Amino acid sequence: MALEPINILKIVSAVVSVIIAIIAGIIELRLNPDFWLNRWFFLFFMSTSFGFLAYTTYHFITTNADLVIPIMVTGHLFLNYTPICLVMTVFILEKYEKVAMGRNRLLLMLGLFIMMSFGYFVWVPELNPGDYALGIVNTETEPGWFIFVNLSRILLFIYVVYKYAMMAKKVEDDTKKRVQWFFIGVFVIVLGIIINIFGGIADIAIFEILALIAIDIGIISIVKGFLI
Repeated sequence: MALEPINILKIVSAVVSVIIAIIAGIIELRLNPDFWLNRWFFLFFMSTSFGFLAYTTYHFITTNADLVIPIMVTGHLFLNYTPICLVMTVFILEKYEKVAMGRNRLLLMLGLFIMMSFGYFVWVPELNPGDYALGIVNTETEPGWFIFVNLSRILLFIYVVYKYAMMAKKVEDDTKKRVQWFFIGVFVIVLGIIINIFGGIADIAIFEILALIAIDIGIISIVKGFLI
C-alpha cells in the first residue's frame, strides 16, 4: 500500500532528526569525551532521536503485525530515557561531577526510569486487528498507564526547564551564555516532545513533524552552547 505524502514526510523527518542528533552528539562529545555533562547530552540526543524514529517507523509496518508492538515499546523506552538524561545534566551543572554521578542519584534515576517503563510489560499495548486489516496501524495502550507515563515525562521536563532557567540567572559571562543556550535548546526540545504527545493523541501528523523540527532546533542550540 502506497504511503501518503504526509507519512513519507514523517519518515524523512525522523531520519533527518537521527542524522542531526548523531552529528551533533559526536561534535559535543569530541569536545570533552571524559566529562559526564557531554556524555549525558549525547545520550539524550541519541535516545530522543531513536525514540522518535521507532515511534514513526512502527506506524508504517503493515505487512508484519508481530513487529509493531516490540518496536513501539522500544521507542517508548527510548523516550522514557530522555528526561532521565536531562535531569542528570542538571545534577552535573548544579553539583560537582563526582557528587552528581554518586550512587544515590544514579539509583534514583534508574528507579524513575523503571517506574515509567515497567507498565509496558504488565499492560502490554495491543494492535487493533480491525484497523490493521484495513492497512491502518493503530495501537492501544491502557489509558491509566498512558496518562501516567506522559504526565511523568512532562513533570520531569518542567523540572529541568525550571532548573536551567534558575541557573541562567545565577551564572555570569561565558558560562551564562552557555547555560542560556542549553536552556533554549532544552526548552525547544521539551516543547517539541509535548507537541508530539498531543499530536499522537489527536492523530495529527503535522504536529509530529513540527515536533521533530523543534527537536532538531533544540539539539543545534545545545551544541552551540558547548561551542562557546
